[in-house]
Amino acid sequence: MNDPQVIWRLGRWVSKRIPGSARLIASDVALEMELSEGRIVGVSGIDTSLLGRALNCEPLGEGDLIAEALALAAANEIPEATAMGAAKVLFQDHLRKWLLDPDRRLDLVDGMQELRPTNSISATHAFVELILSDPDGATTAAVLPSLDVLLRRADGFLDLYAPLGLAEEADLIVAKITGQRTAEEIAARSPHEHDDIVKLLAALTASGMLEAVHAAMPDTSPVLIVTPDPSADLDRQSSARRLSPLLVLAAVVIVAAAAIGTWWFVFRQDKAPPQPETTGHWAVAVDLGCEPHEFRRLLQVARRYDDVRPVALTGNGEDSDGTCWRLVWGDFPTMSQAESAISSVPASICREGFEPHVVEVDEGADIVEDGG
Repeated sequence: MNDPQVIWRLGRWVSKRIPGSARLIASDVALEMELSEGRIVGVSGIDTSLLGRALNCEPLGEGDLIAEALALAAANEIPEATAMGAAKVLFQDHLRKWLLDPDRRLDLVDGMQELRPTNSISATHAFVELILSDPDGATTAAVLPSLDVLLRRADGFLDLYAPLGLAEEADLIVAKITGQRTAEEIAARSPHEHDDIVKLLAALTASGMLEAVHAAMPDTSPVLIVTPDPSADLDRQSSARRLSPLLVLAAVVIVAAAAIGTWWFVFRQDKAPPQPETTGHWAVAVDLGCEPHEFRRLLQVARRYDDVRPVALTGNGEDSDGTCWRLVWGDFPTMSQAESAISSVPASICREGFEPHVVEVDEGADIVEDGG
């Protein structure tokens, strides 16, 4: 029987961005990754010669995957982004094997020396991308084998969520996550495809942005499921199965195709203006808040600057929660005019890591006034 608690534990650790290392152990995986500032700066336990084959060059024999990627890029005039992208695919392949193994184990060590590499992999992006691009949904089932769990936003949720640049539809789904609804209830309350919503919830849970809470706890306050993680001194030598270069390259294609084509509601895309373009109310979203203290932050910005206002973010119809707020700038009659004005948004009102984007504001939307 699949027990996801070890996966949830890894996600919570990743989301804290504490310098340290995680050892992922499964039947054919003995993987260790080092994190610094939420980024993967080292990966051992993977046959790095696979990376050279994937990049069509001679391996250099580095034991660390990140070091091998950077060395191959420098020695073969390969863009670092290309080499790091191939390294991420290899890492995700081993991570997927660990997620799917019911006998998975996890060892965590905090307090390693802070590292600042020249290049690294965002752990949050790697986890989210892996699950959203999984064609058969197996990793989703590993993370959320039962949808009868309450989901709540973890501390610092927006700091991790905003840089992903997810679409407005994903924002609306997130707005329904209050800590009082199960994953099944959240999916049922959205007009989007049920399985797609569950994948999004699983991706956010695996990366630690959402916390799964037992739905049947007698205490009125949700209690986070925490189980002591079994540990064992296993041989650190990687027993990972060798992959052919074609399979590695195919994985790159699958990830790219899935991210672009399948999950249209997740990754932000520019909306084509209606033909002919009709007038309405359009603005540029510059921040997002879902907690009382975050709303106060938005309100403080709105007090200091003209043409900036918090607008309640609600779902479709009567089923919306109204638990999140957008901070929007400007009021434009057409979408194209709002898009043209993005470059004019004052930098002082933009939240770091949040990508300004155009949203349509309902003429009757709740605009939260000072003290409202």
